[in-house]
Amino acid sequence: MSELKAIAVIGIPYNVGWKGQGIDEGPSALRRAGLIEQLGQVAETVVDLGDVSVDLPPRDDSNPKLLNPYQVVAACRAVAARVQSACERRYFPFILGAEDSIIMGIMEGLTRGLPGPVGLIYLDAHGDFNTPDTTPSGLIGGMDVAILTGRGPDVLTKIFSHKPQLREEQIAIFGARDLDPPEREMLEGSRVHLYTMDRVRQLGPEQAMREVTEKLLRFCGRIYVHMDIDVLEPSEMKAIHMTAPDGLTLAECASALRAVRETGKLCGLAVMVFNARKDPDGTEAQKLNQLIVDSLGHG
Repeated sequence: MSELKAIAVIGIPYNVGWKGQGIDEGPSALRRAGLIEQLGQVAETVVDLGDVSVDLPPRDDSNPKLLNPYQVVAACRAVAARVQSACERRYFPFILGAEDSIIMGIMEGLTRGLPGPVGLIYLDAHGDFNTPDTTPSGLIGGMDVAILTGRGPDVLTKIFSHKPQLREEQIAIFGARDLDPPEREMLEGSRVHLYTMDRVRQLGPEQAMREVTEKLLRFCGRIYVHMDIDVLEPSEMKAIHMTAPDGLTLAECASALRAVRETGKLCGLAVMVFNARKDPDGTEAQKLNQLIVDSLGHG
């Protein structure tokens, strides 16, 4: 396992691809609960680069099948530049985000800032593999993984003038258990590595993650982990924005993430969609911070 020498924390408190209050406050809530200090247990140097600053255009919800695309594009471009800069300065980017639609920016920043292809492990109760043709909500935060593979309108699939951003075999979805029928059909017809919660339970979280990393490392030299905290069991984490039963326990999640860390190929981590309004006393933030330290540490 390679050492984590320098971590750069990047906050992205923008709720551009989703709706609902509280998730934009997640990055500051995790910082307030002592995350920066705790990360000092797992890295020699920890710097907080603050929040990404974006000059957002006016919100545009005129297309009910594609809500607010121009703010998503603006946020992703700003995020890409910040992540690229962190990578070029040899920091491990640790991202605290409001919601998942900014992943296109994160992946672009990693791809520009690191040599060779980067694989994605997407921990989420949902597939986020809809398109405007299949979406039940129009929210881009439910389409972002599909967008990475080139599915969807050019305004999103060509934010960075090339598509796809990732080949399907560079992506694994882990812990999904609430898939819309059309997105399940698309996923099963794709080369994305789909590890539903049923499959994870069958193999055990650690073994399932070892399988995932093995598959991705055939195509990629590094792995980025993107965790929407709704992958967790709601009875153990009260600050989940959109709950789905039968998730990973905190201990199971830490064990699975350590399996990635142990490959020595982990190149970035994001923790997304923490609803600070559901955590008035900071208890859930402290739990999540401990999970992060347990996952990145030496075990």
